Amino acid sequence: MNIESSVEKFILEDLLSGSRSTKIGLDESLVSSGILDSLALLRMISFLEEKFGVTVNDDEVVPENFETINVIKSFVEARLK
Repeated sequence: MNIESSVEKFILEDLLSGSRSTKIGLDESLVSSGILDSLALLRMISFLEEKFGVTVNDDEVVPENFETINVIKSFVEARLK
């Protein structure tokens, strides 16, 4: 499963607990839409660290790094190199 699919699945199944049945657009704002609040952001970081083996430093925990699925994908890919 690729990064985008993994992140979308995590959001739909874990963060939204299946309350949204439609796909999330790769460029849909997770922050503005209320999907990613402060608690959800911490859960997302934990998921990314466990799933992809990346480390998210404290200074990287800003909404801009987690705004959309595409932004998260780029963030993870940069840490995998």
